[in-house]
Amino acid sequence: MSLGKEWRTFNAVFRRNLRLFTSYSTWLIATIIWPIPLLAMNIYQYLGVASSRSVSTTLSQNYGLTLSGMIIVGTVVYLLYNRLLWSTGNSLQTERWMGTIDVLFLTPASRLTMLLANGLSSLVEGAWWIVAIFLLNWFIFGIQLTVTSWPAVAITLVSTMIALVAVGVFFASFFILSRAADQMASSLQAPIRFFSGVAFPVAALPQALQFVSLVIPVTFAISALRATLLSGGGIVDILNQLLPLYLFTAVFLFVGYFLLRIVEKRAKKDGSLYQM
Repeated sequence: MSLGKEWRTFNAVFRRNLRLFTSYSTWLIATIIWPIPLLAMNIYQYLGVASSRSVSTTLSQNYGLTLSGMIIVGTVVYLLYNRLLWSTGNSLQTERWMGTIDVLFLTPASRLTMLLANGLSSLVEGAWWIVAIFLLNWFIFGIQLTVTSWPAVAITLVSTMIALVAVGVFFASFFILSRAADQMASSLQAPIRFFSGVAFPVAALPQALQFVSLVIPVTFAISALRATLLSGGGIVDILNQLLPLYLFTAVFLFVGYFLLRIVEKRAKKDGSLYQM
């Protein structure tokens, strides 16, 4: 493997995606405006049955969380996951729709490098979301941070992003083999949002449903970020969330790589992924 060639491939895909993302200023504005109703809905669904003080007291006593902080952190992680699902996970399917997937698999460049470039460019785009949405909603809804270890926050953010890139790499090959990227990506949105505890603590779910939450990497990412940002957790306190996150990262990258090899073999065998 030539590192120089892989870098040129990575750089080309990365820069292309960023140019596409920044081509329309209205899109940049829309990406931080459209999540606000989602956040507002999550917050006001609680306020429809109890006062803000009552809800916050219950959350603080039982889970060590605040209402707005819990929802804003959960929603930001979910949006980042959603971004990677529709960009990295849907990247090969997009090439198919554009009629360029056959040419893509004829190039000598590594397809895994292309997917990783897609994932990292999505993280740069996601960073815009994280900062802008977090600050805007902090101003609108308010949030009280309780941070005792900024290194723990940084490690959690990086670990979350790497894990979500791995999930995107896996889904890129899985979607292209299933020929149902849109349907599957859409059908995953509501279950992931519910079982990962975007708008409530997972511990509030019945025990049987909590087992489902344990097989979703977003669950551990949200839990770790809430612990470091809202509950003053340090690195030792979040090891139970980080270790499963690293395990998911390794599994998704491993399976994603071999699924990608299956896609390549099928392309060589059938002669056309576009018609596969």
